[in-house]
Amino acid sequence: MDIKNKRDRLITNTDWTQVPDSPLSAEKMTEFVKYRQLLRDIPQTYADPDSIVWPTMPSI
Repeated sequence: MDIKNKRDRLITNTDWTQVPDSPLSAEKMTEFVKYRQLLRDIPQTYADPDSIVWPTMPSI
């Protein structure tokens, strides 16, 4: 799987965490904001696809 496609899929899977009526606490929403930013930064952070360290999704 292409890096950007995997990254996009992981971001899409967490879109629900950022909507105003999300059941998550403000603290959990912030954790997901940080996680999603780490995912967005992957293509610029890692030149070699084999060296990517994927961030761990926050627990729910």
